[in-house]
Amino acid sequence: MAQVEEIDGAQFGDPDCILVNPMLVEGEDLKDWLPFADNKETVVRSSDILTFVEPGKSLLAKYYSSKPIEPEVLNE
Repeated sequence: MAQVEEIDGAQFGDPDCILVNPMLVEGEDLKDWLPFADNKETVVRSSDILTFVEPGKSLLAKYYSSKPIEPEVLNE
């Protein structure tokens, strides 16, 4: 489960999507899909994504509550 962002201008065959905060769904639980990395984004080819579905409300709530809260930097 992840947020998917499109990479504009990607050449055919190159990675054209960014998976943001990808999580592994195991039953009712979510686990970090990239536990070995500090950066929680990875690039993939859209042809490698098998399924696009809208998750249920309870799973979606778990997904958003599991995301680390990043501090905002104000530049004024």
